[in-house]
Amino acid sequence: MEMFSNKVAKDRIGPLRKSSALNPLREVERYFLQEMKHYQKDKRYKTECGYDVMAQELPYFKTLNYTEYASCFIIHPLNLEMRLRQIRHAYEDDVENVLDFASYFKDNIENKSANKYKDRETDFDKWQEPTDNLCVLVGSNKLKERFCLNRLRWLSTEHDSNILYKPHPITTHQIIGELKDFLGEHKLLPRDADVYHYLQNAHTVFTSHMSETCLYAAVLGKWVEPVEVYQKVHQGSFYHINRQIFLRQADGQDVVEWINKTFSNYKSGIIQPAVDENWREKVDKYLEYIHNERAKYKDWYIEHIKESVRKPPEGNTR
Repeated sequence: MEMFSNKVAKDRIGPLRKSSALNPLREVERYFLQEMKHYQKDKRYKTECGYDVMAQELPYFKTLNYTEYASCFIIHPLNLEMRLRQIRHAYEDDVENVLDFASYFKDNIENKSANKYKDRETDFDKWQEPTDNLCVLVGSNKLKERFCLNRLRWLSTEHDSNILYKPHPITTHQIIGELKDFLGEHKLLPRDADVYHYLQNAHTVFTSHMSETCLYAAVLGKWVEPVEVYQKVHQGSFYHINRQIFLRQADGQDVVEWINKTFSNYKSGIIQPAVDENWREKVDKYLEYIHNERAKYKDWYIEHIKESVRKPPEGNTR
């Protein structure tokens, strides 16, 4: 159970500790891994699962990824087409009982349980006053590669003193120093500040396809925009979800309606025990659905061909 493994956490997030708000997902992870054993052993599938990994496999995928997203347990194949396909199916299909996921997310913010990590700084008197614009950055390992530095600089110039930048909790001292030089020290919030305090008070949130803040900002009625390098956006951990939020809001569509309907459908691969009345059934239905979708791509693309070893004719010594 890697989601709550101390060793995995130490390797991935160092001294940071996950919020206790994620604890209800322990049972979901346990059940999901138990059910995946059937697919791993079945000769028709032999699929695997991995925690918080990214890759681009074939549509006839080998691996299902699972991770946390806004205190939910999410599952998707390691293939972009299949990720987008499941989210599209989840919204387009009829759902008998549309659940109020949006209110759950709003409650997370009001109850101070939206943060993924513990010990977020809430002594706001020490920090900057909230501004109309907030830019949420990613960790050091992805910041320079995935974020558009030209856009960050443009935002800083365009909004002058009316924008703040929130570094990810996993940001090195070196990168913090570079950001202060690049954007201005007075515009940079502490790594450990509670991002949702500033998000609640902002009008516009500049975020990414890698951040839960896109969802939280949208359910609060904030305007959201991406700040990534365009050629890299599809690599975002939550691209299949956040892309729809960005686009639907830009098109003037009801994002909350989309969230509630999509997340309520088992085809979304999004599980939250506090909202889903029968989350185990939702997991079961999702696994059956996604493996049936996988089967449609069988033999479409062949990644590796095992070459047979031909023995030389007897008497041939060359």
